[in-house]
Amino acid sequence: MALLAVIFPDYKRAVAVLQRRTYAAVRGRARAMGLTTTRHLWTGAEVSRLRKLFPTADKETLLAAFPGVELGQIKAKAREAGIHRQRRPFKSTGIPPIDQIRARAFKLNISMVDLDDMARTKPYFQKGNWHTGNISYRAIGRATKALDGLLAVRWTDQG
Repeated sequence: MALLAVIFPDYKRAVAVLQRRTYAAVRGRARAMGLTTTRHLWTGAEVSRLRKLFPTADKETLLAAFPGVELGQIKAKAREAGIHRQRRPFKSTGIPPIDQIRARAFKLNISMVDLDDMARTKPYFQKGNWHTGNISYRAIGRATKALDGLLAVRWTDQG
């Protein structure tokens, strides 16, 4: 059986080396030796805890809450149970009007693709064309109008 520990992932080769052993016997022995990962049987209480933690918890918290369960198994169970991670807000661009438009779109659950469709701005918001330094005030105005907002000008000398 020491040979099995060396050959382990290759079951076909293990069956050839360990004569008079069937494929199922080799797999069973590998499982008994602890070479394979065991399947975790989820209890109702664990699934309930997963529903509470998964949307917002980080990786370390999830692994601490479910000892002996790998992160891949946790994610697979969440996917099977229809549990999703919470959406993260858009990253800041450093351009206040665009940040405000993106924050409003996030709050209204509108994607940048949908915003471009609503504002008729082609792919301006979805492609991030402001990164080139080319800020389109027309696109900002159209997006503000599409999101039911108002544009206001504030003069620096009047506070």
